[in-house]
Amino acid sequence: MSDDPQTSGQTPAQAPEAQAAEHHRRISMPNGMIDPRNYDPRKALDSAAVERVLKAQAAARERAAASTAVFIGTIVTLVTSAFGLAAALAWNSAISSWINDLSKGPLAQFNLSGTAKLVVQALLITILAIIAVVILNRIAGRYAKKNAFKASED
Repeated sequence: MSDDPQTSGQTPAQAPEAQAAEHHRRISMPNGMIDPRNYDPRKALDSAAVERVLKAQAAARERAAASTAVFIGTIVTLVTSAFGLAAALAWNSAISSWINDLSKGPLAQFNLSGTAKLVVQALLITILAIIAVVILNRIAGRYAKKNAFKASED
């Protein structure tokens, strides 16, 4: 095959297409397939299509950022819960030891058995938990009112 388009019976406009077809045949690419070395996707899309692609990419980035924030929030919640459980178990041991000490001292007159000690422990923990929750809710309520007042001023 000659490189001169006039001697091969082709017009000059057909010569690059024939060369591309020959190149595709040599590298085992089917005809009509885009040569990735010469392909520029920006030239293949009109400006409206490019705008849609850019908007879709921006939306995808926002969703990725939102899902990352949710993932990090979930991990923080799980770690916080794990530390809370560890603290609760430590308090359980401390309160159990305290009740054992009380059962030998001031509560010795009640002659508490193993089950009775556990009931007393559960009651004390429940009372402490109720007091802690009430105090924390009051603090949180004051904080929420303060923030709501600041937000209404802005």
